[in-house]
Amino acid sequence: MSPKSNKDFKAYHFQDFLYRGLEAISFTNPTEVQDVVITKIESKANFIVTSQTGTGKTHAYLLPLLNRITEEATLQALIIVPTRELAHQISQEIEKLTSFSPFPIDTRLYVGGTDRDQEISRLEKSQPQIAIGTVGKIKDLAITTNVLKIHLVSMVVIDEADMVFESSEIAEVDHIFARFLSPQILIFSATISQELTVFLNKYLSGCEKIDLIGKKIAKATIEHVFIPTKNKNKDELLVKLLETFHPYLVLIFANTKIKVDEIGEYLSTHGFKIGKLTGDLAPRERKQVLKRIKDGDYQYVVASDIASRGMDIPGVSHVINYELPPDIEFYIHRIGRTARFVSTGTAISFYDYEDGRYLDQLQAKGFVCIYKDLKDGELVETKERNAKKPRITPRDERELHKKIPLPKKVKPGYKKKRNEEIAKEARKARRSRLNEIYRRRSRQTSKEE
Repeated sequence: MSPKSNKDFKAYHFQDFLYRGLEAISFTNPTEVQDVVITKIESKANFIVTSQTGTGKTHAYLLPLLNRITEEATLQALIIVPTRELAHQISQEIEKLTSFSPFPIDTRLYVGGTDRDQEISRLEKSQPQIAIGTVGKIKDLAITTNVLKIHLVSMVVIDEADMVFESSEIAEVDHIFARFLSPQILIFSATISQELTVFLNKYLSGCEKIDLIGKKIAKATIEHVFIPTKNKNKDELLVKLLETFHPYLVLIFANTKIKVDEIGEYLSTHGFKIGKLTGDLAPRERKQVLKRIKDGDYQYVVASDIASRGMDIPGVSHVINYELPPDIEFYIHRIGRTARFVSTGTAISFYDYEDGRYLDQLQAKGFVCIYKDLKDGELVETKERNAKKPRITPRDERELHKKIPLPKKVKPGYKKKRNEEIAKEARKARRSRLNEIYRRRSRQTSKEE
């Protein structure tokens, strides 16, 4: 968790009903993120905050936002989110915080799967004070039908911004921003994507950046364990792994919906009660799965990256990466599902030896990687990953240079291209030697058995 501030919430001079709401949810001291952000928001400047997931950023913007809401029946604040689940979660937190308000605060959700005609009819009669919605829905109501008066807002929050600003959504976000007059704009993200950077340069060139991550992307409360899968059946390895501990709730991530289904089916045949979360689930199905997870019906959930972003799944004690995600940013989002707030957690990832560069990048970002293997039903730490890579001998290098000779007349850029080709051949040679090492180990293990 983000460390607690020495401040008390009373230092911010919120309205009385917010203090009663905070007391009802047992919040006494702000987190580091909340302390920094609340102070900044009060200055009414535009800014972007990068912070780890599970650090309390939702309340960091909700508290000052709600403190500004007046009785006036006009649209005063807009919160844009990537998923309907996150929209519902934010709405629930607002309901808790405003339960003691002396006047009603009209908060409305605008997400897919709702009655569009009814929403339009209601908006034509009155505007909410707070609107929470996904990009496509906000564009439909604010631009296509022009019934949601977003030009009136004084504050705009974009939560999980790197997901909101994905390539498929960027044009619609652009249309939405063109309608704003001069609201305070607050952007929260765990990572800064290229799309988000381009957008910020266009609309918010003068915004302040608050980096609460820096080089410390990894939470100290998460243990990062990596298990080699070379010459192993990953499904069998997963079952053996799950039998070594008793999780409160484990999220098992795969990169595709097909693989999620395959893992779920395999685990089910081995006696595990499995929940599944993928992007192709209908809204009602996804809501039912999330409810069953929160009710404790599922202890094991197999998921695609839809579960790593835009939804809060409480009580995750373990995250397992059956497959490492292609992008390290997705690794950050996945492991952020565990060790939220005051909790600790464990992230376990299967890796193959061609993942060496990926692991090097994780370590360069501050992750402390612990390498373990399953032996006799226990996870045992190993130094295998730290072993020296098979080296290319001087003789090998001479052979590679002979294989790819340097001509007498060298064209511009050829030397660079030649060096890249030599490096590629060297990697092939190393990989070949690694494969031979593991073939020998596999043969040796078979003899011992």
